[in-house]
Amino acid sequence: MVEEPERVLGEISAFARLAIGSERLRFFFTNRRIIIAPLGKRGAGLGFSFLGKIGSGLEDLFKGGREALTKRGLEALGPDEILAANKENFPVSYGDVVSVDVFGGGTVTHITLLTKDDKFELSTSLKRDGVVALLEKVLHDKLTVSQRA
Repeated sequence: MVEEPERVLGEISAFARLAIGSERLRFFFTNRRIIIAPLGKRGAGLGFSFLGKIGSGLEDLFKGGREALTKRGLEALGPDEILAANKENFPVSYGDVVSVDVFGGGTVTHITLLTKDDKFELSTSLKRDGVVALLEKVLHDKLTVSQRA
């Protein structure tokens, strides 16, 4: 029997909260695994002060272009090429996923992805129904959807 080649079924771009700031990540869901591609970190800056807003804007200006190039470049690649595109990209086996909880759904959808080694607390601007539809394809037995905000 011939095994089906690995292919990307869908992706979710999201922000993960860090101790200081956040990190923009892209999750590629294939028929075999998840490939996580870090796109860039954002510092805490100076909070909501005027200087913090200016610093954040400058950070977006300088980092945003590089991140946009990375984002566009990954779209045309296959799973193995996505992994090879950056040494920080890494795979997670579906067998290593313990649970996935999707909640919210107004302007922001929240996802908690728990693996044997990590816990990702994510926020995405994608609609909850679209996120759930993708995750049901690959993690249906580990997925819970709740209404909490």
